[in-house]
Amino acid sequence: MADSNWASGLQVSRWAKQLYYETAKEIYFEKFMGDGSDSMIQAKHDMEGSAGKDVTFGLLTNLSGSGVSGDDSLEGNEEAMSTYSQTVSTAMKRNAVRDTGSFDNSKVLFDFRKEAMSVLKTWLAEKVDSDIFTSLAASPTRTFRADDGSSTVAARSNESSTAGSLTSADSISLADVSAMKRLAQVPEGSTELRMRPVRVEGKDYYVLLVHPEVAYDLTQLSEWQQAQREAQSRGSDNPLFSGALGVWDGVVIHAHENISQADTGGSGSNLHYSVNLFMGAQAGLYARTGEPVWVEKTFDYGNQLGVAGGLIYGQAKATFNSEDYATIAYYTQNTDFTS
Repeated sequence: MADSNWASGLQVSRWAKQLYYETAKEIYFEKFMGDGSDSMIQAKHDMEGSAGKDVTFGLLTNLSGSGVSGDDSLEGNEEAMSTYSQTVSTAMKRNAVRDTGSFDNSKVLFDFRKEAMSVLKTWLAEKVDSDIFTSLAASPTRTFRADDGSSTVAARSNESSTAGSLTSADSISLADVSAMKRLAQVPEGSTELRMRPVRVEGKDYYVLLVHPEVAYDLTQLSEWQQAQREAQSRGSDNPLFSGALGVWDGVVIHAHENISQADTGGSGSNLHYSVNLFMGAQAGLYARTGEPVWVEKTFDYGNQLGVAGGLIYGQAKATFNSEDYATIAYYTQNTDFTS
């Protein structure tokens, strides 16, 4: 049973705001977030909202008309802007820490707050990242399978293949990366939309997130090694490039251990593989509502301290007509460092 609060309202508010800012600095996907529709993860923040609130996002498509020239009248020839909406529900995500032993001076109190801040911000950041990864990888409708390095732009048969079709030779290749870019640019059928790229300083980029084991296989390719030796400095401090392995054919390649893996691929259901993520603008949606949570309590007649911290947020993979809007799941066999 909790006894009482042990901090003033002003102190709680200050530590709550610090928790938000410290957490944001540790969220991996923060580098891909922005409030505009050109960001890979579009983020919206509604400080007046509450847990469970729906936040609506507009999914944009490019204009397709030719416009007008010279003195031709534009009035009456406007082009309708195609916007599709998707809602994201938010919920409170929180955790708490509890210490034992008495606190009899302000230094002990301050040190416990700092320690609580350290572990809670890390837990929250990892929770946000894990939730976003889970959403982006869930139930893929646009897929591409590695094909022994022989993928071409016309290799659309790979797009509907699954892990069961993988062989031990189907590792990442730069031909795959270029093929996926073309598939993103040229949608198939009426249910797919063109995947808009992320624009940085007037240039268009897509993003490929791979597992570190896949990244290792990539760095062993002589073509990749040569490309990195010849690569010039990008001259941009845009966060999109921060920590990237490199860029190939306008695709920025990153690695993260949260990319999903399994050992059930291939015809024998025993092949180690990864489900990597190729993404464009508005691949993911992230909504945060309300104020961050920081609650301080004492227990056992003031003998123990406790702190709870949390954020109200929600996330989703952008979809249109039940099809992935800007995400391609890329299946690769890869080196297994766990065996």
